[in-house]
Amino acid sequence: MGGHGNGEYIEVHRQHLLYRVTHWGIVSTGLIIGFTGLRLGNLFGVNIPQDYELTLYIHVYLGFVFAFFWILMFLQLITHEWKWFGFHRFLYSIRFLIAETKAWLGIGPHVEDPRCYDPRRGDYVEKIIPTEVTVPWAYILLTIIMGITGLALFYRDIFAPVIALADKYAYLLGLNSGVELLRVIHRVVMFIYLMMMLIHAYACFVFGVIKSMITGKRLERICK
Repeated sequence: MGGHGNGEYIEVHRQHLLYRVTHWGIVSTGLIIGFTGLRLGNLFGVNIPQDYELTLYIHVYLGFVFAFFWILMFLQLITHEWKWFGFHRFLYSIRFLIAETKAWLGIGPHVEDPRCYDPRRGDYVEKIIPTEVTVPWAYILLTIIMGITGLALFYRDIFAPVIALADKYAYLLGLNSGVELLRVIHRVVMFIYLMMMLIHAYACFVFGVIKSMITGKRLERICK
């Protein structure tokens, strides 16, 4: 890492190519899966593609590609980014979120952006906004839930045990079958996923990391 400095900032190589390709692979496939999901559920007036069966196959099989990208992301998180996204930072992330929330509500002091780079060490002292720590793990958990429920709805014979388990609890929501319960879970998780993606996109613009996910480089504050 390294680059040219500009006052108290220095340009550094923040994200390697595979990480960026994986990220945009998740984004692109996720958007298509989300759109086809709205079509399959007849939600918000989405009615294209008109061929329902074609839409279903796009939704399901692109889901495997989506899962593949998330497996790649998981491997990169545990091999290259664990220092920043490891479980050991969860409490730190929660404390930062509480402090941030108090600042937004005007009942706490302003929270400084902790991200900075030490050119002498050639490494970050802090690479991410602490509230980001739990984000990829939340995405991975939601992806697993959507994957299991979605596959059970499509491959009902193979996932018969999952449907049988859902049958036992469907009555709790006043539903008649496990298939209905799985469909409800799948749809609810989809909306949670969509909400998280919108918040994530907004935060990326606010904290200025969009460019680094394209070029891999970003001007970072030099640690004092």
